[in-house]
Amino acid sequence: MDVEGAGCRASPLLSVSGITKRFGGITVLDEVTFDIPSAKVIGLVGENGAGKSTLLNVLSGMLAPDAGEMHLGGEKYRPDGYGSATRLGISRIFQDQALILNVPVYANLVLGQEARFLRAGLFLDWKAMAAVAQKMVEVADIDVDVCRLTWEYDFSRRQAIEIVRACLAPIYLLHVTRPIVLMDEPTSALDKKDEAALFRLINRIKSFGSVVFVSHRLTEVLAISDVIHVLKDGRLVATVDPHVANESTLHSLMVGRERVSDYYHESRQCDARENPVLLEVRGLSRREKYKGVSLKVKSGEIVGIGGLLASGKSDLGKGIMGLEAPDDGSVRLEGLRQAKPEIRRLIHAGVGYIPAERLIEGLIAQFRLSWNISMAGGDDLFASRFGRWFEGKEEEVASEYVKKLSIRGGKPNIICQQLSGGNQQKVVLARWLCRKPRVLVLDNPTQGVDAGAKEEIYQLLRDLTAAGAGILLITDELLELIGLSNRIMIMQSGEVVAELDAPPDAKPTEKNLVALMLPASGKLPPTPPNAEMLAPST
Repeated sequence: MDVEGAGCRASPLLSVSGITKRFGGITVLDEVTFDIPSAKVIGLVGENGAGKSTLLNVLSGMLAPDAGEMHLGGEKYRPDGYGSATRLGISRIFQDQALILNVPVYANLVLGQEARFLRAGLFLDWKAMAAVAQKMVEVADIDVDVCRLTWEYDFSRRQAIEIVRACLAPIYLLHVTRPIVLMDEPTSALDKKDEAALFRLINRIKSFGSVVFVSHRLTEVLAISDVIHVLKDGRLVATVDPHVANESTLHSLMVGRERVSDYYHESRQCDARENPVLLEVRGLSRREKYKGVSLKVKSGEIVGIGGLLASGKSDLGKGIMGLEAPDDGSVRLEGLRQAKPEIRRLIHAGVGYIPAERLIEGLIAQFRLSWNISMAGGDDLFASRFGRWFEGKEEEVASEYVKKLSIRGGKPNIICQQLSGGNQQKVVLARWLCRKPRVLVLDNPTQGVDAGAKEEIYQLLRDLTAAGAGILLITDELLELIGLSNRIMIMQSGEVVAELDAPPDAKPTEKNLVALMLPASGKLPPTPPNAEMLAPST
């Protein structure tokens, strides 16, 4: 592979001109034009519903444009499906994971290319498949046994597996010399170690191919991109040099207004020290997940829980809600007797829960928006005691929260699959807000949500606490954890190792929290040595 030569070509790898896409009477992409040069990272930012995922769908052959042209390597490019695009060297990391969980990792890494491993035209050479897959994970610097079943790995490591497939399958399986990798929110589910491995991999891909990088984490986009394109309402409204831009610049271009200085509305943080306790957790334990966790959430208070991805914080949230029964301990809600948590009982008592894995646990994407919102109220809020369904109320509530949460493209009868990831997240939030909850347990509630929509959600959380609700906030976003919380609890290996006050005028720093999240040595896990050049051996 002529790595040096590939990086010096003047013509773009992919040229996009006047791409337009409509759904019904709505224009989702409006004459979008840009180039993807060789050996570059192209940042792509915009609000939820701005057209980012639709554009990636067009580039990856999943949607045909209604107008416009594309040229790949100087030749007209109009793939008839994702497989066609992949064979031509354009692969993709999807916003939501697309892995088969009950097969070995190596089967996912070579998925769709099994014919290349046939012997005598009849038998699959599993050893050869595993050998290629092992080479790919070694080059990507991720710690994975390719012979283990995929479901045995946590969400972060599964995301890393998907990244390896998109980045390296074109090279090792299809022998593409100048790949283009489309990355849609690739870091949203990664822990710090896997995230660092991704950024190293992107830098290696730049030596001969290109990356289109989509993320709502604007700091990442600014740090890794060579150029940034901004989409708004389906139009490419600006092209920005990341070396002279900042988060405020991008936010203003994306949403049409300056980002407020009090982004987390810290000035509205309630002084809840003397308020009554709404939720009390005592000695909650689940084998190999968390041990002896006790905490209290008061009226008007946001209690944040932070920790590394494997700290047990998400498992704790599921345990508190009774989704995964704890082995020991109790959860007490004001007005209810102390008992082991049971989700139906807690929902009726006014507790809501937003999970981290939206499409797996949060909503049914093939259902209507109104059905997803009414899902938690089917036996009380939207039905009579005799089972009569209040369809009119369901439609009315759905319309109310579409407006209140600014769900783009939303209407009661739309299928949630047709909404962007961030707007799907708003639907999950609406399900609980419509129940006027006393306590909310939130696990990464703004994952996949753009900066403008995050600000709106933060405002809603402050409204809830001002009305007396309590919130348990589990999040991987350190600034969110710091900015929103009254108190912060840090977990490590399933145990609470620290608790910090976080008043508006004396917030802890990211450095403070990271030091508490890491093992006692205070050192990050060792970084694997750089892998050899990506070009496969011949």
